[in-house]
Amino acid sequence: MPEDPGEALAIDGGTPLRTAAWPSAPVVEPATDASPVAVLEAEFAASLGLEASAVIAYADADAAFDAALASIERTPDRTEAILPELLGDRLAAAAQRAGWRIVPAEVEPDAATISTRGIARSLTPAAGLVGVAHAFGHPPLLPDIARMSQDNGVPVVEDATDGIGASYREEPVGRLGRAVFTLGGGQVLSGGAEHGVEAGALLVFRDAALAAVARAARDASDGAMAEPPARTALTELRESPSELETRRRMAWEVTLGLRGDRALAAMPHGRWMRHGYARYVVRLRSALWKRSLEDTLAAIRAEGVPCEAAVTAPLHLDPAVRAALDGDERIEDDRFPAATRLAGELIAIPLHGGLTSREMDQVVAVLRKVERWST
Repeated sequence: MPEDPGEALAIDGGTPLRTAAWPSAPVVEPATDASPVAVLEAEFAASLGLEASAVIAYADADAAFDAALASIERTPDRTEAILPELLGDRLAAAAQRAGWRIVPAEVEPDAATISTRGIARSLTPAAGLVGVAHAFGHPPLLPDIARMSQDNGVPVVEDATDGIGASYREEPVGRLGRAVFTLGGGQVLSGGAEHGVEAGALLVFRDAALAAVARAARDASDGAMAEPPARTALTELRESPSELETRRRMAWEVTLGLRGDRALAAMPHGRWMRHGYARYVVRLRSALWKRSLEDTLAAIRAEGVPCEAAVTAPLHLDPAVRAALDGDERIEDDRFPAATRLAGELIAIPLHGGLTSREMDQVVAVLRKVERWST
């Protein structure tokens, strides 16, 4: 790789640091178990310390989210869904389909996970559910959220898609009551799908009665996951300890490589949190960064490293959400400084078990090269 610190960016006519194709994720052999859907449900439940009946495999992720929300009793005085400002898109879509009034909650300023303070500021007696998402594999403060849920009588729904293998104080994510783990390309459980394509979902219930109702409804609608993705996901689940260890090791190499950097912030790591590393996310310090997020993404890709914006627009900017909360101070822009800033700062780089230290060194070199031309 070129070492000249004055080398122009590839997007501006310079030589890219990396020209080889980015390694593909390892391909696994599908499991050969009889009844692979039932076995996947049972083994995934065991990984969470739950009974086999607690996990229900769906062919369609939207159906799993809809089932999670359908299990919540909504009364005339409890019609609001408190959802994360960032990464709450799937929860918001399901809540809108079910007729909930969505109230965004601010996120943590460094991790992009829903903030307990944000929940508290958005919570009123009208709240009927709280939704959380595990940002790129980083869990929020689950014990505090569980306590708030119990104190206010408001159930929690987790979009745990990025949280496979993640835990907080050794408690695996997905155990707060209702959780959806979407399978798809780039996830620890891909189900054989390519990047950006879904392969179904696993719905988790702590309550056995609710799980039984949801399973009966799924079976009546013929909505169970097909065998091919279940077979692939079953092998991936069995190999997930090794996959997660590789992801964590590769992530730490990037984190160490960026240590001490002024304009680039590595992913945060809480003391009691075990990260799932669905993706590696780096934050641009916008006060020092002159290049736009879109231009930065293009510059990184031109140097040979795949990347994407880590989050979409903050939830409070959604026209439907704003219309439903017209005149409500909880939708005012100044209530969401962290989410607004992070939406223009977070860049996601794929992680998987097929990567090596060489690729991670190149990621660091590319980020530092782009930084030199962006600050």
